[in-house]
Amino acid sequence: MKSVLLRLDSQLLTVEKWLAGSLLGAMALLLVAGVFFRYVLGTPFVWSESVSRLLIVWLTFIGSSIAFAEKKHITVDSILYFLPGMVRPVIRMCIFALVAVTLGYMTYLGYLYCLSVSRNTSPMLGISLVYFSMAMPITFFIGLLHIFVNVFLKRDFLVFESALDEI
Repeated sequence: MKSVLLRLDSQLLTVEKWLAGSLLGAMALLLVAGVFFRYVLGTPFVWSESVSRLLIVWLTFIGSSIAFAEKKHITVDSILYFLPGMVRPVIRMCIFALVAVTLGYMTYLGYLYCLSVSRNTSPMLGISLVYFSMAMPITFFIGLLHIFVNVFLKRDFLVFESALDEI
């Protein structure tokens, strides 16, 4: 079971990185094409702002999930430096619990939000707003999986990056 979860975590991270790169590339191409069509050809894309908004929403949440997997979210841990060494793991477990509860709750709220906007459509694109809001519950859940794998399977009790271990 452990190897299956580790492999799943690794594969999800690979997919997330690929998606983030693809979304960023698509946004860049959309920007260049939009400028070209607006200022050179004189026929702007009226839908480009809505598509850009959709891409940036997904890119933001996917990037946050990647940061959880790689422990790249920043933290202010200078207070831990002054605490005794045996207290630090307890504080780190409390931080993990707080982050896990927050991500779980945000997953739930994201799901409720998806339900609440499921009948609404984007005026410009004509697609359901669920495509925008699905980023929240999906990536919060995957981020939660990443930190559980880091803490319980990899036995790395740092949820966020820390400079303390280098001191």
